[in-house]
Amino acid sequence: MGVKIRTFRRSDAKMVRKVLVDGLFSNVDPAFYVGVRRPSVIATGLVLTALMYQWTLSLMYTITFFVALLCLYYLTLLIAAHLMTKGPLFDDIENVQRNYMKPRRNFWVAEADGQVVGTIAITLRSLNKPANECADDVAWLRRMAVSEKYRRQGIAKRLVETAIDFCKRNKYRRIELITTEVQLPAKALYEKMGFRCVNTWARRECGFVLWTFTLVYDIQQDSTYY
Repeated sequence: MGVKIRTFRRSDAKMVRKVLVDGLFSNVDPAFYVGVRRPSVIATGLVLTALMYQWTLSLMYTITFFVALLCLYYLTLLIAAHLMTKGPLFDDIENVQRNYMKPRRNFWVAEADGQVVGTIAITLRSLNKPANECADDVAWLRRMAVSEKYRRQGIAKRLVETAIDFCKRNKYRRIELITTEVQLPAKALYEKMGFRCVNTWARRECGFVLWTFTLVYDIQQDSTYY
């Protein structure tokens, strides 16, 4: 299978959105497993289950209720993912040409078998932060995604390499990105390629709290990743 990394074309728009939407929904399972291990979720589930047993005095009803709670939690995550695809999180993808195809910005796709199977983008960090907090020599890496069928084939690494090389040519001093606890394989890849975690913080998305990591790549110090 030959994979080609190339710049976005207008005709890619629908496939790009599909890759990113599919990528978002592929995070539902990891988010579920992360969520059900949280002490607050465990405590709430145990209390509700104990109340159900106290009310019914039936082990069968109590087990059924507990399973229903898990299903409801999973369904809630699916609904949250769907809402994200309709909200501001995807605003930039509605017009990739306008938002990314400009000087010192870019959007790339990975193409295999005539389809878009991966994406990545670079924009200015100052466009996502107040001007007094961030200079124009800091790049913002985002929209890194690979279709599930094509993962673990080195495509993500090639996409990140492409973005890093672009930032070097365009005289950026540093690259920043954020990722979350449900994307730990991506975080591990970034760190293997020279990114380092500089901040960990709690972010709320559709009522759910995600531990979020800010990673940076210092181009001047340029770790070897090939």
